[in-house]
Amino acid sequence: MYNFLLVSPRADELDDFTAVLTAQPDITLAQVTSGEEMMKIIRDQSPHLVILDRKIKDRDSLGLVHELLQVDAMINSAMITSMDADSWHEISEGLGMMPPVPDPPSEKDALVLLKNFRGMPGIS
Repeated sequence: MYNFLLVSPRADELDDFTAVLTAQPDITLAQVTSGEEMMKIIRDQSPHLVILDRKIKDRDSLGLVHELLQVDAMINSAMITSMDADSWHEISEGLGMMPPVPDPPSEKDALVLLKNFRGMPGIS
């Protein structure tokens, strides 16, 4: 069983995306709206994947990735963003993040994220 955490203040807008994730028998998905809530879960539960929205209420999303890495560098992360691939690569270089999830994310984007996650070393 893999535990995913979605950090987004707009959960209702992401229903199609999250429906695909929660339909997977080997995935549990928790959702929070703030960086503070995210960091508490990271410290207590160590999810397998954190999916961050481009804008979080209380903190900068990339700053949260830096914080996440300080707590547990083995947690995988992905960002929902409208940036093009080159811009994304430039700002996320060195953070070890998965390929970005397009904004707004669709059902198809959830399937791509799952494929990328399951294709990572150590994930079966």
